[in-house]
Amino acid sequence: MEFYLEIDPVTLNLIILVASYVILLLVFLISCVLYDCRGKDPSKECAPEVPADTQPPIRLVVMQQGSPGTHWAKG
Repeated sequence: MEFYLEIDPVTLNLIILVASYVILLLVFLISCVLYDCRGKDPSKECAPEVPADTQPPIRLVVMQQGSPGTHWAKG
């Protein structure tokens, strides 16, 4: 006796859709437990914070050669 369960393609698509939402919900809940629902990495909470003033500011220097109209006048 062989028993085959015939499933409608629409029903199969609905089952796959619901299963994917359940998997996404489980991943969200697990990540929420791991990251304590605040979006912070628990491994970095005990690390000392580095002050932002340790790096010097970046300065942009633009050097202009000749007058502005000479480059276009050559062509």
